[in-house]
Amino acid sequence: MHSQAMFFRARADERVDNPVLQRALAKAKPLFVGKRAKGIEGLADDGMEFEALRQAAAAIRNRVVDDLDVWLEIFEERARATGAEVLWARDGKEICQLVIDVARRHGVTKAVKSKSMLSEEASLNEALAGAGIRPVETDLGEYIVQLAGEAPSHIIAPAVHKTLAEVEALFACHHGRSPLPRTAADIPALAGEARQVLRQHFLSAEMGISGANFLIAETGSAALVTNEGNGRMVTSLPKVHVVITGIEKIVPTLEDFATLMRLLPRSATGQTISNYVSLLTGTRRPGEAEGAEKTVYILVDNGRAGLLGSPWQDMLRCIRCGACMNHCPVYFSVGGHAYGWVYPGPMGSVLTPLYTGLENALDLPHASTGCNQCGAVCPVGIPLSRLLHDLREAQVARGLRPRRERLGMWAWGRLARWPGLYRWCARRAARYLAWLGGAEGRIRVFGLAPGWTAGRDLPAPSGRTFHELHSSRQTKIG
Repeated sequence: MHSQAMFFRARADERVDNPVLQRALAKAKPLFVGKRAKGIEGLADDGMEFEALRQAAAAIRNRVVDDLDVWLEIFEERARATGAEVLWARDGKEICQLVIDVARRHGVTKAVKSKSMLSEEASLNEALAGAGIRPVETDLGEYIVQLAGEAPSHIIAPAVHKTLAEVEALFACHHGRSPLPRTAADIPALAGEARQVLRQHFLSAEMGISGANFLIAETGSAALVTNEGNGRMVTSLPKVHVVITGIEKIVPTLEDFATLMRLLPRSATGQTISNYVSLLTGTRRPGEAEGAEKTVYILVDNGRAGLLGSPWQDMLRCIRCGACMNHCPVYFSVGGHAYGWVYPGPMGSVLTPLYTGLENALDLPHASTGCNQCGAVCPVGIPLSRLLHDLREAQVARGLRPRRERLGMWAWGRLARWPGLYRWCARRAARYLAWLGGAEGRIRVFGLAPGWTAGRDLPAPSGRTFHELHSSRQTKIG
């Protein structure tokens, strides 16, 4: 997927002014937040504490990251022992080439796909189509955005930005029928309609492509966690199954996987457990009724190895639950597409600069209010606010911030070295802003920084600085 992260501000402005998108986001946020809160509260009913479980999950992920090469070798050995083929990809281009090579070896003309963010990183659908192989997304949300010719806007709810009317229009157009008036009561009918269409693809595709929530080193297995039956159809019906996943998705044992599963669904959708949890191990054995005849794992770097030993290594703990974006006021103001690449929200504001280049995503580390809701809800304790701050510091150190901003900060720093002069300037600024606010006490146009008043009035100060107010209060007390 080609990154548009450099245009975050322009894209955000467009989406803030989009009333259809804003209605869709307003409906979605309370559902995510409320369900996650109930899911975490349910831990106490099972005799567990969220913080203790989060620390255990973080320790599991750190154990892997600290010795990632060792765990990858163990997984490769165990996976090959089950009959699977293990391949390695440095970047998105190699992912596409490896998948196309496998497809050509097996005469594949159609591939059904379960949700895979790494395939989005690689623009795999476009590469497959260019090679004469039809890709079909089978996750309902992914299917909707594929029909719309769009990228997912959320990692667990790809079509969260779509309204019911928009989905109905897409289905009518692509399913060859007339549009119908729809209400919320018709949602099951629309899902059933998609199911009927996709069923034919499941039965006729020669290849299934999925991601993996985790790779179990102990057994050489891929763990797939979904809420739709499409994941199992993709991995069991086609004769070839290709798993594309990042090298950081390893967990040592099934017991570790069980610990992480206490947090993943609760953090993502508020469920105690997802509808479908599949452990996929190797190829179909003699006498087994289902499963792929050929299983291929493609383990992908695409920037991940570069985070090892860096200030941003903590991001390799991420289990892709989406809790950070579900609680982010910025995400639910602008939607996922504003971020311009595969990963939106706070996790994307860290990952996109790291994977695509800090110079190619200058605005994303600043797409945060600093409220740390993201860090508070992260099930593996990633300090997202600190990482965003560190990226801002890296921008300054590399001279990547705009010249006007750098000059302003330099001038501020110089002025702060002279407290007397600083207080004198602060007094003059406070008087000027109070005058600018007029009798209403609201600044409608702030010429020095027009962005502050482009969408709202700026409350004017009283006309006195904090030092002046504090001194007068001390005088009255004395």
